[in-house]
Amino acid sequence: VGEFKQGKSSLVNALVTANICPVDDDVATSVPTALHYAEAPVAVALHASAAGGDPQRHPVAFDEIAAYVSETGNPSNERNLQGFEIGLPRALLQPGLVLVDTPGVGGLGSAHSAATIGALPSADAVLLCTDASQELTEPELAFVTMARQLCPTVAIVLTKKDFYPEWRKFAEYNGRHLAVAGIDAPIIATSASLRASAAAHDDRELNIESGDPALLGFLRDRVVGQPTQVLRAAVSVAGTG
Repeated sequence: VGEFKQGKSSLVNALVTANICPVDDDVATSVPTALHYAEAPVAVALHASAAGGDPQRHPVAFDEIAAYVSETGNPSNERNLQGFEIGLPRALLQPGLVLVDTPGVGGLGSAHSAATIGALPSADAVLLCTDASQELTEPELAFVTMARQLCPTVAIVLTKKDFYPEWRKFAEYNGRHLAVAGIDAPIIATSASLRASAAAHDDRELNIESGDPALLGFLRDRVVGQPTQVLRAAVSVAGTG
């Protein structure tokens, strides 16, 4: 979860090492997009049924994904999609992990926020994406408080740390804000661009610097590795990349 333009879609792309979720100067994600494991790449649009039944499933070419899930291609979800699914042959997803790229929450009363909030009860963990340029805002803290009522496992992902040399200072401030609010959530600093570069050059040290191993460790230990927890739609991530 998160406000607009906080590096969420870029984070999802970095995790699966593929430019799948559109990253746009405008509001990128317009409908919840679930990334799950598949032996071969597949994309499916879920059109809401007029009768209120199961959504109609329509295969979509990968080069047309942005026309369905982005605000530019599908403004205000004019296609009336209930969601979008993308299957990828990735080891990260193979244990049953599902990454859900949700619309940004620019105002709790907005249509995008409603779509994101609706996805939270089915999530096993929530990642709040907030970039490293400033402290958590009051709306972000309010949203985290609400999100924990719907899904108790929450982490704060501090994105774009490579752009902001003072990210450690803001991470410390955010820790204080969470403590005052009574929110127990780890803060994980990440860089999608460092992760992409590390993957491209097979650079282990750069990968560690990207924060990706720490985030994967959270997903492994708190989501996939929980033996008594049934994976439903494992991770809900909001904000836009």
